[in-house]
Amino acid sequence: MSDVIKDEIDAFFAQGEREVDEFLDRLGKTAVELDKANGNYRNRTGNLRRSNYSNVYDHTLIIGNKAEYASDVSSRGYDVIDSGIQYIKKEIEDMR
Repeated sequence: MSDVIKDEIDAFFAQGEREVDEFLDRLGKTAVELDKANGNYRNRTGNLRRSNYSNVYDHTLIIGNKAEYASDVSSRGYDVIDSGIQYIKKEIEDMR
């Protein structure tokens, strides 16, 4: 295979990977905003809502909350990152 063709193929796949990462980044940012808006817990310090995050690593979307007590609040039935997760699931399912 010539170097020119190989370079074109590599560029094609690199562009596809960038588009996937950009899509995942948009999903993650929207999910974090939904989590901040829909958190049904008492927001005493604002730390829990500020601790929501999304990140794209190796073409994979990662969302979570950095607060040490986030899982405890979530286990009590409060929406810490649940709205965002449901949003992402729906968006992905709608693509099928």
